[in-house]
Amino acid sequence: MKIKVWTDTNKRLLNWANADESRSVGPTDEGFEVIEVADAIGLYENHASIVDGQVVPDSGYDPDADRPAPDPSPEQQMIAALTLEVAKLKAAKS
Repeated sequence: MKIKVWTDTNKRLLNWANADESRSVGPTDEGFEVIEVADAIGLYENHASIVDGQVVPDSGYDPDADRPAPDPSPEQQMIAALTLEVAKLKAAKS
């Protein structure tokens, strides 16, 4: 599959998008480069480089660990507060 890649001056991957399969591989005058990849694995924006037309992900980068944890919902916050209050009451009773 062919993709368009935008890189900084150090060839770090800034952005990517699918490209028309009929486009020729190589740099364009539109500010991006077209490369051919087998699949979209390793296309981590700001965590990969383009070396000789190939995507090279940063070693040790874990995209799953990079995701922020979701904030607790109001219901979850209320349950946590009630659980803490019950624990305090039980501790005071003992």
